[in-house]
Amino acid sequence: MARELTDDQKQKIEENRKKALERLKATKARTDTAKPPEQKKRLRGSKMSTNYYEYNLTTMRDTKAGFIEEDPQKSPEKRRKILTLDEIPYDPSSTQKCRECASLDLDVAYLKVFKVPVCRKCIESVPDKYSLLTKTEAKDDYLLTDGELRDRERLPVWEKPNPHKHTWNNMLLYLREHLEAFAIEKWGGLEELDGEFARRETEKQERKERKYKKSVAELRKRTRVEEWERKRRERLRIEQAHEHTFEAIGDDSCEQKCTICGLTVEVEEF
Repeated sequence: MARELTDDQKQKIEENRKKALERLKATKARTDTAKPPEQKKRLRGSKMSTNYYEYNLTTMRDTKAGFIEEDPQKSPEKRRKILTLDEIPYDPSSTQKCRECASLDLDVAYLKVFKVPVCRKCIESVPDKYSLLTKTEAKDDYLLTDGELRDRERLPVWEKPNPHKHTWNNMLLYLREHLEAFAIEKWGGLEELDGEFARRETEKQERKERKYKKSVAELRKRTRVEEWERKRRERLRIEQAHEHTFEAIGDDSCEQKCTICGLTVEVEEF
């Protein structure tokens, strides 16, 4: 049976425990002052993590395939221009009607651009008056110049984006009725216009024929020269390609002559 500790023994054990704790604290203090503070060791990042940036995905928004969006407050939103009528009166009797069928369903573009009240159905059914022509077609069909086509008062034009490529100049569309009236005033009538067109076509054909005859004459000239050279070589029995062999003509002459083809050259002696 274990003996119980007396009060003196318990007191002595407690004193020894306190002394041991004090010695441990003193030892730790000496070691802390002797050693330098340890620096934290940084891990070396890989090549993939050197240019890493952290983004807050909750604040990001779609910028349409990476393009920078313009600030809507600084630049107004670009919208497609739509032609609309300014005022439409409530009274049907005062409303403009189609000049062909008296319809109220007018084409807005023809009315705003060309000042012609006509409906879409009549535009398709009467192409001789209401079809649209490009600038090139207007010059070819009615023999008008660029300066005449710039007259916006008499020849209003409808500018549209070029359908072939958006970076090219806008496409200019003219109304056939306006072009025909302008051409009649310029040439005196449609018969005179046809006569001028026929005259220009005849001159164009004559220029082609003159150019063709000139090219044929040059070809014949070259052919005659080649034929003469061929006969000369056959007569002198000269090969097609040979090396000239020159000999002096006379004693005091400065000329030399090829013994094969008869080519004569002048030689200067220094």
